[in-house]
Amino acid sequence: MRVIHIIPSAFEYFGDIRSQAFKLLEGLHKIGVDAEAFTLQYGLTSKALKASVAEDAPSVHAFKGSVGADDLVENLKDFDIVHLHCPFLGAARKIINWKNLHPNIPLVVTYYREVPFEDVFSLFIKLYNFYFLPKLFALSSVVVCQNFETFKSSSGAGYMNDKIRLAVIDEIELDKEIGNLDVKEAVAAKTLMVYNSLIS
Repeated sequence: MRVIHIIPSAFEYFGDIRSQAFKLLEGLHKIGVDAEAFTLQYGLTSKALKASVAEDAPSVHAFKGSVGADDLVENLKDFDIVHLHCPFLGAARKIINWKNLHPNIPLVVTYYREVPFEDVFSLFIKLYNFYFLPKLFALSSVVVCQNFETFKSSSGAGYMNDKIRLAVIDEIELDKEIGNLDVKEAVAAKTLMVYNSLIS
């Protein structure tokens, strides 16, 4: 199974999401999943971003860096599963168009949190996600969240409908359950179960 992760990285609005997504990739890599990643950002991949990725996912060598939207969607067909980490900025319309043309390739959308209002640009990002996330949720095979209560109180819950499947992978609960196992690996194992349910 080959999985591509699309990870937000525009400016510094998504640092926590990027970190969590690359930690997931590290865990997936450790349990043998062939996972690669692109970041959605503006400009070249900085040394600071590469250092951050190396810290969060030291064994992941399949980080493709930042790509343009056209290059991104051109590569998606080469994977068994596409995993989008949200909220994000960039390429939404192209991902939606790609998914409509490739309905048999599962789309997993992980929703982490609201976009906090910090400045005018964060308001733009919030509106961007308000417009595109309902469409992406509707096209997804499954929406993943980390905590059901947080998800319910966020705008993400407002994007759900009866036809959208929700999977909760709660790191805090996993930490209580797993004892001495690596939390990254436990989250990755739960994520792999989600992936397997889409492929089989």
